[in-house]
Amino acid sequence: MKSGLFAGLATVDIAYRVGAYPAEDTKTRAVDQFIGAGGPASNAAVAYAALGGAPTLVTAVGRHRLADLIHGDLSAHGVRIVDVLPGSDHQPPVSSIVVADSAATRTIVSMDGDRITVEYDPGLADHLAGAEFVLVDGHYPAMAAGLCAQARARGIPTVLDAGRYRETHAALLPHIRSAICSSAFTPPGITPGDVEAVIGFLRAAGVADIAVTHGAGPITGVSGDRAFHIDVPAVPAVDTLGAGDILHGAYCYYASAGHDFVDALTRAAAVASFSCRFFGTREWCSRLSELPGRDTDPPGP
Repeated sequence: MKSGLFAGLATVDIAYRVGAYPAEDTKTRAVDQFIGAGGPASNAAVAYAALGGAPTLVTAVGRHRLADLIHGDLSAHGVRIVDVLPGSDHQPPVSSIVVADSAATRTIVSMDGDRITVEYDPGLADHLAGAEFVLVDGHYPAMAAGLCAQARARGIPTVLDAGRYRETHAALLPHIRSAICSSAFTPPGITPGDVEAVIGFLRAAGVADIAVTHGAGPITGVSGDRAFHIDVPAVPAVDTLGAGDILHGAYCYYASAGHDFVDALTRAAAVASFSCRFFGTREWCSRLSELPGRDTDPPGP
């Protein structure tokens, strides 16, 4: 079984499914509710496990009463947790999410991990043994940079989930081999939406494989000297929550199985689109038999 190391944020997600977005100062009865662990690296690790991998998540959970929810959910979905702050009383970040059927979109109000300080512990490098890759989501930047530096020194591929540009990316990017960015990723001095400029920025930082996602639109990027364009499968979307995270986890699964950057992303896009057919970030895991081509998907070379 392939194993991978994910490092980053773990949250508590509380999502409500409603017919339409609530008006201000009203009460709305939800159609459905999801409560579970969230965060980019956490959801990516769950996706990796759902597809057949053995993920380890390095994160800060602590001993707050909400920590049991995070541990329980991730463990139930095959994710091994390495808690870097096991004795901390900090409250894990909580995300409140409204998913509107009328728009098939989600709106999120949340705290990220900026209030939680995590330094790099050299002992974390022990968890690199046997890892096919390291994925970081940019949270806890000192820890992420330390792990990625050690991974590159050992010849282990590193992957960055780059949702939005952070100043801390400057120290992290030199240790990244592959970056999968959202269209919102806008480094300083670059016009929002200028994909070519983003690619140039990342190339200058030493990143070899670069992809930019555009929601349901095509994924574009470069791998080595090869430019590419991947069409994302259209699906009757119910909920897009976590689709980007699932894309990253699925990419890591297919890449660790031997598929090249573009092929792994193409397969991962099909998984991420499939996940949008279901409410919440977990139901799709138990419905994978319905994924078109899943039973005939050949392993990588």
